[in-house]
Amino acid sequence: MHKLNSFSRVAEREYALSTGSLNLLYYDLPKDFHDEYRSYDAPRLCTILKGTKSVSVNQSQSFQYNRDQFVLLPPNSNIYMKMPEYTKALVYEFDEQMIEGVSQRVADTLEVDSPTALESQSFAVNSIDKRIDKLHTRMQEILREQEACMDFLIDLTGQELVFELLRNNTCQSIISNHRSHPISKAIRIMNSPMGLKMTLAQVAEEVGLSQSSFSQKFKAATQLSPKQYLTQLRLQSSKQSLNKLSVTDAAYEAGYDNISHYIRLFKNAYGLTPKQYQRSLIHGSH
Repeated sequence: MHKLNSFSRVAEREYALSTGSLNLLYYDLPKDFHDEYRSYDAPRLCTILKGTKSVSVNQSQSFQYNRDQFVLLPPNSNIYMKMPEYTKALVYEFDEQMIEGVSQRVADTLEVDSPTALESQSFAVNSIDKRIDKLHTRMQEILREQEACMDFLIDLTGQELVFELLRNNTCQSIISNHRSHPISKAIRIMNSPMGLKMTLAQVAEEVGLSQSSFSQKFKAATQLSPKQYLTQLRLQSSKQSLNKLSVTDAAYEAGYDNISHYIRLFKNAYGLTPKQYQRSLIHGSH
């Protein structure tokens, strides 16, 4: 698993071990390293494998935690961290589908409430109990041994971790809040087939924000403007469709009515026109 030596979002996206439902981030940070950290649009379970972190969440009073504790961050948290000593950390970033899937299946048993609005300073600091420690250790074994069906085993262990977090009232509030967060809802909408064809004004209206507020909050959470994010989604969707649809149909399915505009965007993103990309598929070069 790739070691991250900074909190760069670009590096996180490139080097996270992702199953589609869970991102795992492995940080290897020297003594006295310090920087600002973000949780972006998903809850993060922060654990320490070795060392200590000094942390301030959303300008809270600074505190330290070690390998016997975890910190659960809600989406869009701002954190300042300093490493008093050489530190290794493993962070779990839970996808909406994983949270929703576990929550629905155990809602009656655990009495999972409807999400309520959290204050921006909400976060959890807890001791790692035996059940969470067992799952955390199991995850490290899966990563270390590169087991067959690794993605399946990571997701399975991740689901159990979500279940254990839902058993804790404070953690449950943070986990459940993710479902109602306006930017999380917007991302969920934009990733749907219908959302690809919606205007940004329509998406903003769906999540109850003005366009200016939506744009500001979205960029703060994702480091991309809503337009940039939706363009990426549309182009990725059309790229997947080009192996079975014509260029015109692929563009339309991805929400583009202006074919010339679509072709220009596609070439800027991938260095090939859609038609050239289709030919490369036939010749097996992609």
